[in-house]
Amino acid sequence: MADEERTEQATPRKRQEARQKGQVARSTEINGAAIFLALVLTLPLAMRWGGERFLAAFQQQILQAGVGRLSDAIGLSALMVLAPLMAAAFLTALVANAMQVGIYFTAQPLQPDLNRINPVKGFQRLFSQRSAVELLKAVLKFGLITWVAWRTLQAETESLVAASQLPMPHALAPMTDALYQVGLRVGALWLVLAILDYLYQRWDFEKTIRMSRYELKQEFKQMEGDPYLRARIRQRMQEAARQRSIRDVRRADVVVTNPVTYAVALRYDRATMTAPRVVAKGKGWLAQRIREEALQWHVPIVPNPPLARSLYAQVEVGEEIPSALYQAVAEVLAYVYRLRRGRR
Repeated sequence: MADEERTEQATPRKRQEARQKGQVARSTEINGAAIFLALVLTLPLAMRWGGERFLAAFQQQILQAGVGRLSDAIGLSALMVLAPLMAAAFLTALVANAMQVGIYFTAQPLQPDLNRINPVKGFQRLFSQRSAVELLKAVLKFGLITWVAWRTLQAETESLVAASQLPMPHALAPMTDALYQVGLRVGALWLVLAILDYLYQRWDFEKTIRMSRYELKQEFKQMEGDPYLRARIRQRMQEAARQRSIRDVRRADVVVTNPVTYAVALRYDRATMTAPRVVAKGKGWLAQRIREEALQWHVPIVPNPPLARSLYAQVEVGEEIPSALYQAVAEVLAYVYRLRRGRR
């Protein structure tokens, strides 16, 4: 059974168990590409906000105080440049993770696992099909990103050469624009590759958590209970209901019989009931037990085959009789009441 082919889609329970173990469809490329793009898009703002101050403080400190006190002088200016970049990276990482796997925390992946340090398992992972795919993706990504970055730098060569001839504060803007163009194109390409990788990771994850028919049956048994056990429980409940019905015969006013096959016990209380109620009914062996209980408690037994069959078929235990049977049941009860008055 363990070698049975896994061809069935995972059930919600299987998915939840995998999620609790930290197994989700997730691409680290999405996080890297999103953070990189966030940094690129935030860079012009950060440079306009603190870049010029940073360069001015840098030059002033070199001229006035020398390199020895450089960090004290430009620390605040550097922080003004880095703060928006760090905030953008942090928020982007949170959003990228939430979009892929939602908000969920589990410590199970952090628990010790000997398989992670098993050299045999590590060797198998190193030369597995998944490792080969990851290596191919890495090579493809590096090649495409390098090509796009080189082509963009070639297009910006003239502006970079011109900026190198300008004083540092004036060269900052064209150099930032050139880096922005490179970063924007690289980031866009990286994001496209990351989306493709995420689709691949989802496909691979769905294949990994597939279930065999045997596993589906076992899960169904665990969730719904074993069929044999359910049958035993149902049998016990039916037996308990029959025992209660037999005990309730002692409170009945009359037992209507077939006279052998069916037996239905009726009770009527004018103060609490709008119509007579069936307190017990049975067929075959159970009908015999009802008759024996009625004899023991001196409950009148009245043979009336048509009425007994109708009551057994139409009325459940605890229910009042339908209006169609009022007349027939009233005649039986009237007969029973006359017998009781005659005995007195």
